[in-house]
Amino acid sequence: MLASLLPVVKILWLPVASFLAGILNTIAGGGSFLSLPALISGTTILGFGAVTAQATNTVALWPGQLTSLVAFRQQLRSYGWKLLPLASASGLGGWLGGELLLHTGNQMFRRMLPWLLLFAALMFIVSFPIGKWLASLSGGRRYDALLLVGMVLVSVYVGYFGAGGGFLVMSLFGICGIHDIHEVNALKVLTAAVSIGIPALTFILAGRVAWTFCLEMAVLAATGGYLAARFSPRVNQRAMRWTVAGIGLLTAGYFFLQNSIHKG
Repeated sequence: MLASLLPVVKILWLPVASFLAGILNTIAGGGSFLSLPALISGTTILGFGAVTAQATNTVALWPGQLTSLVAFRQQLRSYGWKLLPLASASGLGGWLGGELLLHTGNQMFRRMLPWLLLFAALMFIVSFPIGKWLASLSGGRRYDALLLVGMVLVSVYVGYFGAGGGFLVMSLFGICGIHDIHEVNALKVLTAAVSIGIPALTFILAGRVAWTFCLEMAVLAATGGYLAARFSPRVNQRAMRWTVAGIGLLTAGYFFLQNSIHKG
């Protein structure tokens, strides 16, 4: 009886996970810890592979980045053309990451998935203390050339997988001497929109998006994000960060177990 219900549970979990992913992305980030595993765990039933699941997840969560970009448009407008090099570096890295994903086989991505989830979860745990330490290394100076090179490298990861990428970007800003919180938030939103948007377009053009599930996920994630925006100022960020990290560790453990069972 339980075995016959499992496929139904997996399919029903996807809309719930998408809604919760929108909430997490608004409050603390890490929505992919829920939405991507929901897609991948049901790939056999849903009829597509792990790489298509990752591509679909990227496209589905991209609109949330665009709405954040609109919210920061006034702050970003003051930078003018100075944003072009940073946006270009983000776009280049995101495109490389997207192309790398498209050239990764489904089985290879499944083997890598628990390691990627584990890395992202650990980033949620260590990013703040390490970020403060790395920020102290800048000595009050800005390193614009290092920022562009680092942004390309970080955006490769964002375009390929994405979860935890925001913390990598914030750590990079700290290393390169960008400490003003308003500037950090505005630039983080810009780089996320570009480094996720370029691979999202790449996946669409390559025909690697499961649109039925993508549109459903996008609407539910946007709804969850909108509702969460009203409550996010009241949320304990430290508690949420540990909650997201715990979800990431649990999903990583689940896929490590799945991989070991398939090997056996």
